[in-house]
Amino acid sequence: MASCEHCGTRYARKTAEERYCCRGCEFVAALIAENGFEQFYDLKQGLAVAPVRSRPFEEHDFAWLEPKVAAAEQEAVNRGEAARLELALEGISCVGCVWLVEKLFLRRAGSVRAVAHPASGRLYLEWVPQKCELASFLRELCQFGYVAAPAGAVRGDQERRRLAARIGLCGAFALNAMGFTLPVYLKMPPDFEFAALFRLVAFVSATLSMLVGGGYFMERAWRALRAGSLHIDLPIALGLLAAYAGSITGWMLMAERLMYFDFVAVFVFLMLSGRYLQTSAVDKNRRRLVRQQPVPETVARLAGEGGPVAREAIAPGLKFLLCPGQALPVSGVMAAGEADFSLEWIHGEAEPVRFAAGSRLPAGAILLSRAAAVVEAGERWEDSLLAKLTAPTAGERGSPGLDRLLRVYLSLVLLLGVVALLWWWWQGQGLTGLQAMISVFVVSCPCALGVSIPLADDLAASAMERLGVYVRTATLWPRLRRVRQVVFDKTGTLTLERPVLENPAAIAALDDAAARALAQLTRGSLHPVARALLEALSTRGQKLLAQEGPGAVPEESPGLGVALESPDGRWSLGKAGWSGAGAMAGVATSAASELRRAGKVVAAFQFSEALRPGVVAMLRQLERQGLALHILSGDHPQKVATMAAALGLPAAHAHGGLSPAAKAHRVQALGRQDTLYLGDGANDSLAFDASLVTGTPVVDRSLLESKADFFTLGAGLDFLPRLLRTASGRAAAVRAAFGFALVYNVTTVGFAMGGYMSPLLAAILMPLSSIVSILIVATIFRAISANNG
Repeated sequence: MASCEHCGTRYARKTAEERYCCRGCEFVAALIAENGFEQFYDLKQGLAVAPVRSRPFEEHDFAWLEPKVAAAEQEAVNRGEAARLELALEGISCVGCVWLVEKLFLRRAGSVRAVAHPASGRLYLEWVPQKCELASFLRELCQFGYVAAPAGAVRGDQERRRLAARIGLCGAFALNAMGFTLPVYLKMPPDFEFAALFRLVAFVSATLSMLVGGGYFMERAWRALRAGSLHIDLPIALGLLAAYAGSITGWMLMAERLMYFDFVAVFVFLMLSGRYLQTSAVDKNRRRLVRQQPVPETVARLAGEGGPVAREAIAPGLKFLLCPGQALPVSGVMAAGEADFSLEWIHGEAEPVRFAAGSRLPAGAILLSRAAAVVEAGERWEDSLLAKLTAPTAGERGSPGLDRLLRVYLSLVLLLGVVALLWWWWQGQGLTGLQAMISVFVVSCPCALGVSIPLADDLAASAMERLGVYVRTATLWPRLRRVRQVVFDKTGTLTLERPVLENPAAIAALDDAAARALAQLTRGSLHPVARALLEALSTRGQKLLAQEGPGAVPEESPGLGVALESPDGRWSLGKAGWSGAGAMAGVATSAASELRRAGKVVAAFQFSEALRPGVVAMLRQLERQGLALHILSGDHPQKVATMAAALGLPAAHAHGGLSPAAKAHRVQALGRQDTLYLGDGANDSLAFDASLVTGTPVVDRSLLESKADFFTLGAGLDFLPRLLRTASGRAAAVRAAFGFALVYNVTTVGFAMGGYMSPLLAAILMPLSSIVSILIVATIFRAISANNG
């Protein structure tokens, strides 16, 4: 596999001369070279960043920006300072991105400061009020592959920040506890002048650690218990409570061998650090995409009839405007005119469909025409199929195997602790028995696993990011190990989301006038053919559009094409045989589109539905790994059967013409406990809910990335075998760490039950075991990753 020269993502190269994974990366690389920004690649230091894909060629609506800028500038005038604004930014992922974004802003008039944060996906701007064109800057960012959006309150981001604050505080508490406990280990006399003060400081530090950090684990463990399941936070909480309670008892009895205050503080800090490592990458991937969902939260009333209506307030009979690119939230009737819609979300058919006044529109139909459509609602939002399909999944799926392991582990720890207490009590040494029981609970805490498992998760996620795959759920990796069947949607998943231009030479042969006209005809269009042609024009098309300026809006003839009057004649782009004016009888059914000037053909473009790169090889690898493969699609059964035959899959494993509910039923029949489902549309949502593991390729009108366990920004699917091998490598590393933890726990519990585990020994062994576990995981995982690469 080759690596893209711009983003570094590994991809299957089609030709020896190919240097970029997509047209977007090719375009941005040329733009960086033209502007003298090659330092971007030096700062990136070979790291893989998200593929650009089609972002530079998309039209982005920044209508939301004006009121935010006005409010920020008014506040700045009142303060007498520079205006400030925080934005969410898609596409930023490394220090090279930070440098490039800041460089682009600071070369603009009126700019003061720009600060970009890859970890949070945020961009902070400062500028002189009324002196800086922010909308123009954001459009320039789009040209370089970055998309800005309003900075919303993200729950995951807030949780991560709170966790980081806990870590900082608990780190200070741990240093205090260790510093003021060390003299005790160095044989400080009990009657030392400051001995009582030192113990008090250690107690306060441990208490604050329990309140700030320990409460995090106890709350989560309690929630899991109330839900009837076990969580790895339960043994952590048990060990903390035992150590803290035993320390207070030892302080009251002046028994140094029961005082674990420093252990409590250090243990809380280490466990919080491991949890932060585990959640930060997942949260970052959840924030990576800022594009708006195609399903609108509000719809516009007709002119003069009032303000917008929330989709939850839509009632039958309401007439409203559906904007271009939006998905119809409820089924209804086309009230006036005619327009092109995509029904791919509903039944998987990629070809746009024309609807005229009086036609019934299904919920989920996406408007492709340039002008808004007038729709009369036929149902309420809560009754809409789309509402059911877009309903969020209830929480993350857990791991039954981990639950069983924790039950056995906790039962054994509790049994051994009580046995140690009773044995020493029977021997007449109750204090020693109490020390033994507390020591068993303390040293058996999964401290090594608490940092080694998050490290393994982080290494696995980093390996997949180099392939353009991003993990969204922390429980993905153990579930991947149980996958025995892989189910694919067809259109937009096995195939590319847009048709492929079969004769790109026709684009290269256009003179500047024709290329300019083609760029104008396709600019801002949501039609898949127009999007494909605009991307094929690439840098040349964008330069011609920049020279031309905004230009006139093309006239649209739904179902036929678009036309444009220009100084050098009338240009049209549409179905073969359409001359660019009026309706036409017997429209050609070929896959060709024609560019015409004054009715004469200038160029003909041939399109076909194409598989994603490397699909066939990927399927054969999955079969060699012992997986059963299936296709479930809403597309026509004959098309699905033809594709299955071309891919070498059994006819019995390919089903077409399926509704969303039928897809889910098929997945349930295959077996919920071992199925990975890969899909991209609303009609895959119910099947997602029925699957063990879910993934989605992010396409132009994405929906499922908010429900998927992982998503991919690359064009191909050849990452799937590597994803499963990475899960196996991660499992091998975790097993090795678990094996070490088992040996460590058996040894230390033996010492504890024998009454030999002092607080000093526990304080030394706990961080030491964590370090050894980290080294084991890092060494084994990287070796396995190298062998699987």
